[in-house]
Amino acid sequence: MVKNCCNKDSKKAQELLKLRGFLKVISDTNRLRILCLLSKKELCVCEIFEVLKLPQNLVSHHLAKMKDSSLLEERREGTFIIYSINQEVLKKYKVLFNQIIKS
Repeated sequence: MVKNCCNKDSKKAQELLKLRGFLKVISDTNRLRILCLLSKKELCVCEIFEVLKLPQNLVSHHLAKMKDSSLLEERREGTFIIYSINQEVLKKYKVLFNQIIKS
């Protein structure tokens, strides 16, 4: 018997929607590059755009999208905003992804 994960009212369908939103956020190559940098250490926008050779406004746009999905955290250090990966949220998405593909 095949489980119905397509029923819009099912818990599984709600989990799929959450995961879809997360995957949309990280599906951009530049966002993945930013996540790769942030997996090593916390950085500010100026450090990220310098390393990736991208315009500052583009990096800021990508950071905002990832922050809106709670994937990133920020803290102020003087006049700089320092970004880091929200490990708790990332872990939840990993667990959710594994649950969906295993069922």
